[in-house]
Amino acid sequence: MKLARQRLVVVGAGIGGLATAAAFRRAGAEVTVLERRRNLRTAQAGGGIHLWHNGVRALDRLGLAEPVRDLGARGGVLHTAEFCSHRGAVLASWPIREIERELGAPTVGVSRDQLHALLFGAAEGAELRLGAECVGLTEEESGVRVLLADGEVLAADAVIGADGLNSLVRGNLLGQAPPRPAGYATWQAIVAHDGGDTTRVGLFRVLWGPGARFLFYRLADGKLYWEGQFASAEGGRDPDGGRRDAVLRRFAEWVAPVSEIVEATAEEAISRLDVYDRPPARHWGRGRVTLLGDAAHPMTNAMGQGANQAVEDAVVLAGAARAASSWPEALREYERRRIPRTTTMVRTARNLQRLNRWSNPLACRLRDQLIRVGFSVALRKHAKDMAISL
Repeated sequence: MKLARQRLVVVGAGIGGLATAAAFRRAGAEVTVLERRRNLRTAQAGGGIHLWHNGVRALDRLGLAEPVRDLGARGGVLHTAEFCSHRGAVLASWPIREIERELGAPTVGVSRDQLHALLFGAAEGAELRLGAECVGLTEEESGVRVLLADGEVLAADAVIGADGLNSLVRGNLLGQAPPRPAGYATWQAIVAHDGGDTTRVGLFRVLWGPGARFLFYRLADGKLYWEGQFASAEGGRDPDGGRRDAVLRRFAEWVAPVSEIVEATAEEAISRLDVYDRPPARHWGRGRVTLLGDAAHPMTNAMGQGANQAVEDAVVLAGAARAASSWPEALREYERRRIPRTTTMVRTARNLQRLNRWSNPLACRLRDQLIRVGFSVALRKHAKDMAISL
């Protein structure tokens, strides 16, 4: 299939949507990206992204090797992952740099704004239509008709639904169903912070305590990303103007520098999000339509793989399209390759996030022991996952 003669419509201009646009523009396809929001900066949620080796390798395939490594050189590269108790005892440590040497790809902490900007640049030549809400799809023998909220109809050779957790395209394909609450929420922020060795460049640290988890890592240019995850029913709220105080109360007994990091963060910089996923689906699309990223396989943030998997999706999808003779063949091959991997990621993330909610002292001691004993096995699996062939 000669992609230079194809018109692809991507619904959603988040990380997965822009990665898809970048991948297909490199192959010469005509790409239109529809984003219902009128401001591109609001097409994403959250503050920081941990680009693991697999995500960096996928971005390399989009021509972004140099700018991603530049972010690492400016302070975002991560060398060591430490997993600790909330009292500060080191339970396990991963030598990230050793895996980097094996794979030729670093792990880099970036802000969502930085990654979004890189992908937008890599998608040069794609048509980005803001304020364009897809409300329906009709597949015909020769293509797909995309109906917009203002009544306009676009013709496409194929449509990729990259429109996030509550994807309209997914609803059309798989039926409407609410996402599945994970049982916890997350506070997160980016702050300018130089706390010395405890938040040094290259360190990714995760602390587990009763019913909660706190993590932080460096981004480029002297910034630090932090996240506090805690057991919570869906729909919880913080007092108006009291979010930072709520975080400080929740993590008051935790080892330094947790309180110091939060105290250095402005109230308005802290966001709170409920966490969701969906049970893995056995198929994602039909005909000339498929799903990608959170529209296809939303997962909890317990593994930090959501964005990484979305970029992998885009690379694999573009490769399948180059090798196929038709869009249905390309999309089914993409799904065949991606569904088993992302299903494992969704299930593993779901299981791991349950550890965040354990609050009984005996259960927490068991969790700490599981981390001590089990993370050597987990490290071997992690290294294998990072080496996936795209």
